[in-house]
Amino acid sequence: MPNLSYPVAVTRETDTSTYLLLAGGFAGLYEMVSHAVPFGSGFEMVAIAENLAQSGSYANPFSVLATGPTAANPPLYPLFLALLFKIFRSTALVLFAATLATIFANACTATLLPRISEVFYGDRRPGIVAAVFWILAVPLWPCWDVSFTVLVLIVFCLKTDTDLESQRLGVHAFTSGLLASALFLLNPSTILITIPWLAWFAYRGRRMPKHAMAYCGFVICVTMVAGCTWAGRNRIELGKAVIRTNLGLTLYASNNDCASSSLLASEASNCYQTYHPNTNIHESAMIRMLGEVEYDRRRVHDSGVWMESHPHRFLVLTIERLRDFWFPRPIETPFKCAVVWIATLLSIPGLFKMIQRWMGLAVFVCSTLLIYPLMYYVVVSSLRYRLPVLWLSLLPCGWFLVDLWDRRAKAHV
Repeated sequence: MPNLSYPVAVTRETDTSTYLLLAGGFAGLYEMVSHAVPFGSGFEMVAIAENLAQSGSYANPFSVLATGPTAANPPLYPLFLALLFKIFRSTALVLFAATLATIFANACTATLLPRISEVFYGDRRPGIVAAVFWILAVPLWPCWDVSFTVLVLIVFCLKTDTDLESQRLGVHAFTSGLLASALFLLNPSTILITIPWLAWFAYRGRRMPKHAMAYCGFVICVTMVAGCTWAGRNRIELGKAVIRTNLGLTLYASNNDCASSSLLASEASNCYQTYHPNTNIHESAMIRMLGEVEYDRRRVHDSGVWMESHPHRFLVLTIERLRDFWFPRPIETPFKCAVVWIATLLSIPGLFKMIQRWMGLAVFVCSTLLIYPLMYYVVVSSLRYRLPVLWLSLLPCGWFLVDLWDRRAKAHV
C-alpha cells in the first residue's frame, strides 16, 4: 500500500494556509467597511507619492508648505503609492487599491507564520496561533509601509533558511539581497533585524563556513548598493549622502515642554503639531530655507539641549515610551492593543523556555527584541513602531500555548 502521509500533510498545510488567508482577508475587509482608514492629507508618504506622480519629484512631504526635495521617508512605499496614483488618478480609488493591497499583505503574513514557526520550533502549530493573534492585532494602515515591510521581512527569513539547504548558495544570494534591499528601502530600521538573522544564518551554516559567509557578504553588498544609490540621490538633491533626515524633527516634536509619551496623546494636546513641520508653517519654512539636512542637524542639537536641561522629564518620558512600545496605550486601537498586551505577556514564558532549552534562535529573537526598540524609546510611541517585530513576540506566545496544551493533553492520557 502506498504511503499517503506526505500528500495528506501537504493537503493539511494547504488547507491551513487557505483558511488563514481567508480569515485575514475577511478581517481586513470588515475593518475597511466599519472603520475610517487613515490616508490622504497629512500623511507624509501619501504626500510624497502624490508629488512623485504629478511632477516626478520625490519632494514636499509636509502638508502646510512645499519644502522641496526630501529624504524624510524611505522611498519604496511612496513609489508604490505613486504608481497607484498614476494608474487611478483619484485619491479615493488609490485609497481603495492601497487598502486592498494592505489587506492582502496582512493576510499573506498570517499564512507564512506557520512556515516560519517550523523554522523556529519544527512545528507549525505555534505559527497558526501566532497567525490568529496577528489577524486580530494588525491595524489597517495603507498610509504607511508597515504591512508590506513585515511581509517582505518574513519572506526574506524564509528564503534564506531555505537557501541554507542548497549547495549553490551564491545563486540564491542575489535574490535574497534584493529582498534585503527592498526592506532597507521600505524601512531602514529593519537592518537591525536582517543583520542578526544573517548572523544566525552564518552560524547555522558553519558546516560550510566559506559558502555561508560568502552568501551573507553578497546579501549585504547588494543591500549596500541599494542604500548607496539612495544616499547618492540625496547627495545630489540635498547636499549630503544621508539615508533619512527625519531624526531631528521627530526628536524635537517628541521631547519638549508639552510632550507626552504617545503620539496620539501628544496630538490630542496639540503639542506634536506645534513642533512638527507637517503642521507648523514656521518649521516648514525653516526646512525650505535651511534644507532638510541642516534643519535635521539643528533639531537634533536642540533636542539634545532640552534632554540635558530636563533630565528627570526625559527619563520619565523614556520609561513611559518603553512601556508603550511593549504595552501600547488602548487609546490608539483598544481591541488591537489588548491583543498585543495578551500576546506580549504570553510571549515572556515562551522566550524563557527557548532560553532554558538552549535554542539557538533564542539568541536572534532576544537580541533583536532588545536592540530594535531602543530608537523608539526616545520618540513618541505608536503601535506601528512595534509591528516589524511583533511576529517575534507572537511566535513564542504561540509556542508557549501549544506547549501548555500538549502538557495538559499528556496529563489526561
